Amino acid sequence: MGKNKISRRNFIRNTSFAGSGLVIGLNFLESCVGEVTVNTEFKKPLVTSENVFHQDGANSITDFLQIRSDGKIFVSLTKYEMGQGVSTGLSAIIAEELEADWSKINIRYAGPIKDVANITGGSTSILSHWDLLRKAGAFAKNLLIGAAAKEWSVYVDECIAKKSVVQLLGTDKKLDYGQLAEKVVVPENYRELFDETPLKYRSKFTLVGNSLESKIIPDIVTGKHPYSIDLKLPGMKYAAVARCPVFMGSLENYDDSVAIDIPGVEKVVPVKGVVLDDATHVRDGIAVIANTTWAAFKGKEAVIAEWNLGEKAKIDSDDFVKNCYGLLESEQGREILVDGPIEKVEGHDKTISHTYEFPYQHHACMEPLNATAQYRTDSCEIWVGTQSADKIMGNVEKHFGIPKEKIKVNCHPSGGGFGLRYSSAYALEALIVSEAAGGDLVKMCYSREDDIKFDYLNPFELNKHTVQIKKGRIMGWNLKNVMDNWGGLSAWLYYDIPNRSANEIKVKGFTQMGAWRSVMANAEGFSTECFIDEVAFELKRDPLEFRLSMLPANKMLPVNHRFECDLGRLRGALILAAKKAGWGEKLPSGSGKGIAAYPYMHGNGYGAAVTDVSIKEGVISVDKVTIAVDCGLVVNPNLVKQQMEGGIIWALSAIFYGGTEYKDGVVQRNNFHDNKVLTINEIPEIEVHICKNDESKPWGVGEIAGPVTYASVCNAIFDATGDRIRKLPIGKVLLNK
Repeated sequence: MGKNKISRRNFIRNTSFAGSGLVIGLNFLESCVGEVTVNTEFKKPLVTSENVFHQDGANSITDFLQIRSDGKIFVSLTKYEMGQGVSTGLSAIIAEELEADWSKINIRYAGPIKDVANITGGSTSILSHWDLLRKAGAFAKNLLIGAAAKEWSVYVDECIAKKSVVQLLGTDKKLDYGQLAEKVVVPENYRELFDETPLKYRSKFTLVGNSLESKIIPDIVTGKHPYSIDLKLPGMKYAAVARCPVFMGSLENYDDSVAIDIPGVEKVVPVKGVVLDDATHVRDGIAVIANTTWAAFKGKEAVIAEWNLGEKAKIDSDDFVKNCYGLLESEQGREILVDGPIEKVEGHDKTISHTYEFPYQHHACMEPLNATAQYRTDSCEIWVGTQSADKIMGNVEKHFGIPKEKIKVNCHPSGGGFGLRYSSAYALEALIVSEAAGGDLVKMCYSREDDIKFDYLNPFELNKHTVQIKKGRIMGWNLKNVMDNWGGLSAWLYYDIPNRSANEIKVKGFTQMGAWRSVMANAEGFSTECFIDEVAFELKRDPLEFRLSMLPANKMLPVNHRFECDLGRLRGALILAAKKAGWGEKLPSGSGKGIAAYPYMHGNGYGAAVTDVSIKEGVISVDKVTIAVDCGLVVNPNLVKQQMEGGIIWALSAIFYGGTEYKDGVVQRNNFHDNKVLTINEIPEIEVHICKNDESKPWGVGEIAGPVTYASVCNAIFDATGDRIRKLPIGKVLLNK
């Protein structure tokens, strides 16, 4: 990107300092971001223009960072808030370099930005924005200092900024940011100044590295947090859709004579399903349009539909699983990792091989899926909580033929995401309903039961690990994977073993698939770390010592990812978790400890966990999970702790209550009563420890906890009972002892 892409006129327009204070616009940052972001995987600019936002007296339409004359500072998010705390983390980064008073930082939820990958996921938000936000904050601070220096007729290096106040050194002269915001003068060489803006040393941080209060909690607890399900617009109608119960089935006929007579029901219209890509399937259905959600739901229940259920109605999940086991033992498969094939191991004296089964998983977000949409033939508008606004715009353009510049997507925070809101299907469905209803502005809501029945499931996986042993050492390691046709095998084979290889077989499944928290790392982490435990046991080695013997402190290992695995960081997490959990201590009868380590390479983060379990009258109790995490430079320890706790609780839910079943192509689970998540009385003591490191930037943290929790719990159960767990879920009373 050329340094002079943005003109001074555009800069003035988007770096406004009249009326409402200092406003730094998005397209100014676009002109700088090419050099600011150093990660090669993020080649597109992180922010551009066209980020429309009119609210609370703001006079700029591109107010990425706004400092008002009353001293309040507003940061517009360029990432999606779904409860993971990204709004607090990102604003802390910019506030640090801005030298802002943290109490004066406010969050705004920006809409999608055109021509940019508006995707939130993979534990990449903080790491991808670190450099940009620091530069933006430091640049704004320097503008404010410059304004103060001019006011006092002194040099800028005679002034210092701290907690939203600029002070003249050696005097009691002070001006706060609100007083200075309208006095900012933009120098001609602003572009060069941005590039040359010095950043703080890590030792000078006052916000980054400290536990800060969440910026969104007050709004959540007072009901002000703008979830999309709370949206109300003038003239808005409500929609509920009766969908075909079998994936890829079709609507034959329907009778709406009872539904249309329900008070509040205004229209009943058929919905023609579409398949646009692997994660965008809108089923055939019947939409009921009403003046309340309740009336729409009652109308949906009253509709009588006749479906052609199609071929997938012949499938039961048990038969599908049996077929997958058959494929696993076949010669099929695509080689995705070759670092010395296992066949090269000569003279090995032992082969160990085991297979691990990870089931389909529901998302079960607290806020059911919903989207509000209005179709206008040549344009449209959508209000939605989404992890992927660009996918919505792309699929709307593909299906309706509406160009992106005529599509407006208003992004709202959501009550959970876990990868489900990476799909754009529900937003597209709402727009299809609006079109079918003649262009009505409709808010389409899933019921809780709809959310379960029509979920985009985390795919089923089988992972078969095979190692060749020679003189007590693993000399070759192969991973063979069978999974539903979504995503792909990660194959992060991270132990330092001479020969590593991996093969995958994709199977055409019978329902829609999608991302889930930690995605494929869950199944691979569960299988890998349970398997390594089994190998250690067969070789009569301590599980911790055995792992450490394959994790040299100073080695980077290619693991089929853009980041190489830092075995030293993984080793450090393992040692810290073991130390804090008292690994090696004698346990009472009926108790066990399990250990596991895993690198989450999308975020280049590393985790290890030790779990304590006890077995009482055949019932498994997880008593404590001690986790250590290395996520680089930590922005907010509180958020790291919360991410670990949330990931552990979610993984425990999947271990004991997860999975799902299909009969005749229809999902058999319905709501939280048969798709349970952990209740508060089941939550164990959780201890989180953060590894000290010299990393100069933060890495991903959101998806580290899951993989190590699955494996450490199952390894602990083996330690307590001698029973190996190779299939999830297990249920709380699996053992019956």
